[in-house]
Amino acid sequence: MRFKGAKFYDIYAKPQIYAADILINSLKNYRQNYDDIYEIGAGSGVLTRLILSKLEYKNLILNDLYESEFMSKFSTQIGDITQLKIKNKQDLIISSSVFQWINELENLSYNLKFSLKNGGILAFSTFIDGTLNELSSFTNQSLEYKNLAQLKAIFSKNFEILNAQERQIKLKFSNLKELLTHLKHTGVNNIKGEFKLTKSSFEALNSHFKNDFSLSYKFAILILKN
Repeated sequence: MRFKGAKFYDIYAKPQIYAADILINSLKNYRQNYDDIYEIGAGSGVLTRLILSKLEYKNLILNDLYESEFMSKFSTQIGDITQLKIKNKQDLIISSSVFQWINELENLSYNLKFSLKNGGILAFSTFIDGTLNELSSFTNQSLEYKNLAQLKAIFSKNFEILNAQERQIKLKFSNLKELLTHLKHTGVNNIKGEFKLTKSSFEALNSHFKNDFSLSYKFAILILKN
């Protein structure tokens, strides 16, 4: 999502805000003081604001594909994290609600290992399998979300796992239009392929929810040590 145009993101991003809060509070159980912090996918600053208020640090670098207005006030490294070489060795690399978009997590895990100092921390939340299953049960399509076991298998090759957990949040909406507006402004969905929302498919989708307009978001939290 290009956060320059995502002015409503923070209003609708309740699952992302919840995931970021759980991530920071889980991280604080292990360490709260850092010299150098690097955030992947800072966007509108949902996680960054928690870093500012709940962690102690000397240097903070924000990364994303595009520089949002919020990010312009900080040191940044703009670009695709799978293609970038992170500036300097970090004490903490942290990210929330981003890694589900990255296909080559094995390569990312390897690269991040060498971007951390010895004893440094990698902490992230990511949406996992089971997210938006109410929608995929209608479209018969889904993004290839990992599950917690798969994430542990990938990252344990390069890191010591300090904490690995999964959480879920369920949102309820008054009607289908409200539900779809939420999806539009957060940029999260699990639709791929050729599905298009037409008048007839809208009516079919409306019937599919049977007046229970709910969406489930399932996410994993991992705290890892280099």
